[in-house]
Amino acid sequence: MLTAAIYGNISSAPPVNSILRVIEEIGTDYSPGVLLIVPNYSGHRINFGIAKLRAESMGIYVKMVIVGDDVCIENDYTGIEKRGLAGILFINKIAGAMAENGENLESINNVCNRIINNGEIATISIGMKLSFSYEENLCSRNDSFTKIKIGYGVHGEVGVFTINKTSIEDVTTLLMNKLILLSQSSEEKKNSIRRFPVGHNVAVMVNNLGASNQIECNVFTVEVLKQLKDFDLLVQRIYTGHLMTSLDSYGFQVSLLNLSIDPDLIKYLDSPTSAPAWPKVLTAEMVGFEQSHDLKPSIPTKYCRDYCNGSLPHVKPQGTMLDNRSGQVLLICISFACEALIVCAEQLNTMDKESGDGDCGTTLARGANAIKNAIKESKLNSTNLFVIFTQISCIIEKEMGGLQGGLYSLFFHAVAKTFGETVDQITSRTWLNALIAGNKVISEFGKVSFGDRTMLDPLMAAQNVLSSTLDAKMHPIQAFGEAVKAAEQCAIQTLYTRALRGRASLLKSKTFKYPDPGAHAIGIWMRASYEGVKLKLICQCEL
Repeated sequence: MLTAAIYGNISSAPPVNSILRVIEEIGTDYSPGVLLIVPNYSGHRINFGIAKLRAESMGIYVKMVIVGDDVCIENDYTGIEKRGLAGILFINKIAGAMAENGENLESINNVCNRIINNGEIATISIGMKLSFSYEENLCSRNDSFTKIKIGYGVHGEVGVFTINKTSIEDVTTLLMNKLILLSQSSEEKKNSIRRFPVGHNVAVMVNNLGASNQIECNVFTVEVLKQLKDFDLLVQRIYTGHLMTSLDSYGFQVSLLNLSIDPDLIKYLDSPTSAPAWPKVLTAEMVGFEQSHDLKPSIPTKYCRDYCNGSLPHVKPQGTMLDNRSGQVLLICISFACEALIVCAEQLNTMDKESGDGDCGTTLARGANAIKNAIKESKLNSTNLFVIFTQISCIIEKEMGGLQGGLYSLFFHAVAKTFGETVDQITSRTWLNALIAGNKVISEFGKVSFGDRTMLDPLMAAQNVLSSTLDAKMHPIQAFGEAVKAAEQCAIQTLYTRALRGRASLLKSKTFKYPDPGAHAIGIWMRASYEGVKLKLICQCEL
């Protein structure tokens, strides 16, 4: 690629004497000459321009290409020239390959200038300065775009405008419209004036500004490829990675190069280079985006098909059936529990930051929202406890993930199995047996015991109190209330319990400020469920 690179301070252009020294070093007594490839910033233009003039006065043959590929700064900003962004890397690669191929400096300069001046290269950027919280990343389910800027600069410039879109698809649509369309028709994209004509071959570069992780980069790249196909552009080469980073910056730059204007461009891009950061070259076919095929993935099994389409798998009823009224009250109790977890999500996140990833509340709220939506859409079977708790287990398995999702899914699977094996009338003892079964699988698969400062602690406390109060012939609802109190008190005690197992064991010498968030969450949803049960009693009394 390049023979030499000249650096300035962080976000400043290199000084003239540094530039001139490098030109002298490689250009003296070298008749083919030197090409300077310069990003379009005023400091760079001036300093490189001065160095070029001084080098020419020393008898060195010098040409200079100024790359301005930023499409955020165009017609709407009269008098402001396009900045040089990641698209300059295409120019570096093409110019370097042409030089290795023996082309003369005049030809290389002409090809590069033709690409730049004819608008055959374009870059759009999106980003923000760090730091940002868990919720403020581009591809998270919990999208927060209050700080993300379109037109964010490689030197940390604040951007042209802040976006208010709410999904990665919407954000990418905005970026692609700006990147590909010169002016957009109010009717259809195909009637708009385009920078890249329909059917043209293009190379796409997704440059990670530095702080975005590989998963986010891949998700963003896939969405870019989808939308490029919607614009009827044929992607021939794909480049992704940390190619032109910006200090303390999060986001991406997307660059397009029109390959249809010159059949040799793809040859230059494919020419081998020893530049260590130049990424592995990908084609659309290699990443599953053949130009002649539909983008929908193939779904090989019914299980995947159901889940990918957002539907629940069919579950055959087992065990004793509930009457419709009892089933509706059960849904009320479940809704109360879900709503409580959603409301307390931030509180649980705060508690989780002390010893975890800070996402306990978000994860639980995600599962709770999915269950609430299933109730709202009448997807849950309210008259068969085996079916409803199996469905809840499946929803949690899909939506929550991680350790919490796995343990809750196992818990409700065991609860469902207990009810599925019940052929007699469902009593308070049946519910106790279901709780015992659920606690058993948490202990078995989670490798935890009572006192390990986990969600099992309040569940076991509730189990013990429920068992003893039922043995004492206490009214089942009152016994449930006492069990809830025991769970809440036990959850508080996890503040003082020494952690012994799992990842928490790494923190066993730590003094905790908060109770364990997983344990606290048990008290939250159990209390809410109890309030739903009391509502059932009130309804019965009124009847």
